[in-house]
Formats: sequence, C-alpha cells, structure tokens
Amino acid sequence: MSWFGATALLPMIGAHVLGASVVDPVLDPISWYAFVPGGGEMILAGGVILAVLGLILTVRMYRTGLAAGLVPAGAMIVYAVSMVLVGAFPTDPPGTDASLSAIIHRVSAATAFCVLPLVGLSLERTIVRPRSVFPRALRSAAAALGVAVGLFLVIHLSLVFFADSGIAAFGLIERVGFVIMIAYLFLLAVTLDRESPEPLLGETGPLDGIGPLDDATPALAFSGPRSADLVE
Repeated sequence: MSWFGATALLPMIGAHVLGASVVDPVLDPISWYAFVPGGGEMILAGGVILAVLGLILTVRMYRTGLAAGLVPAGAMIVYAVSMVLVGAFPTDPPGTDASLSAIIHRVSAATAFCVLPLVGLSLERTIVRPRSVFPRALRSAAAALGVAVGLFLVIHLSLVFFADSGIAAFGLIERVGFVIMIAYLFLLAVTLDRESPEPLLGETGPLDGIGPLDDATPALAFSGPRSADLVE
C-alpha cells in the first residue's frame, strides 16, 4: 500500500518539474499547473491514484472486520469522487472570474479534506482492543487533520468565488496539506496491517467446513486397515 500510495507523489513531482519556471510553489496553488502543458494530466493522474488508494483501503477495512456501518465507506467514496473531480475540472486562469469548473474544482478539494478524518475516527472507534499504538495515532492524526481542514476551508472558501485568496504563502500551505493527506492514507494502511486479526489455526485448508471430529469416531474411519490390526 505504501508503494502504491507513493506513486501518487510522482504526478505531483512531474507537475512541479513541468511548471518550475511558471508556477511559484510558495505563492501559487497546485491547480495552476493545469495551465502548463501536461500539468493538467498530472493533476488528474494524481487524483485518480489517490482515489483508487482510498477505495482499496475501504475494501480492506471491511474484509478485515475493522470497519462497521456506512460512515467509513460513505466518507471514502465521497473522498474518491472528490479527488477525481479535482483533476477533471480545472480551475480558472489567474485574474479571471470563477467559472462552474473552478467552483467544482475548489469545492471538491475542500470536500476531500473534510470527509477523510471521518474514516480514521470511525475505524478507531471499532478497534476495541488495540494491538498496537497506531489506532491512538490515527485518532490524534484525525484531530490534527481536522485542524488542517479548518485552515484549508478558510483558504478555499475565499477561493470559491474569487481567483486569488490574498493569503501569503498560500501555495506552500496547500502543498503541506496534500502531503498530510497522503501521510494520513499511509497511516490508515499501517493501522489495518497491524490491527487485522490473524487467521486462526484450522480456518483455511482442505478441511474447511468440516466440524470437529466426534470422540467416538474410530481412527480407522480415516485410515485403512493396518497389518497389526489383523494379528489376534
């Protein structure tokens, strides 16, 4: 999962390389790489990879029995859809009025950050007897991500209808936020790995579904007659 999630960083790195001479990574938002040739495709690829990663984590949560109810699945599905919409609907060029595409782009980015902490908090509540420190770390990280979400919303609410937030170092704050998002997905994956119940002895194998043997059943029912049995 970590290797797969790390691939989401590659399109972002590629976009930064393509737009190195045009986009200021400290002042300008990530979405402005869409105005660089190939940059829009990089943003879409990164969003799709993060969406797929979230859906894979959701399947693992329920298969291991660590997730219950509709909240984790619903929140992660909303997150995945939002990440795809972020790349599919680019923002507007600087200095222009906000279009429908830009509004969808900005609202989707804010939505993705809002719903992701719900997944970790729901997962942490279902782990009654933690076997590692990761559930507690997940709860703390969810709280920290919640604070980051608050800051992110303050920034993006100003961007919903305006092209420029007027916030110093906006680009750097946004990039740090996305790094935190990816790290949070990594933490979810590690928590699943450490807290997933190990299969019990006898749960798998060719005799699955066969109940325990009756004490009165003779062993010869499973083994053929032996030469020693024929000796009187």
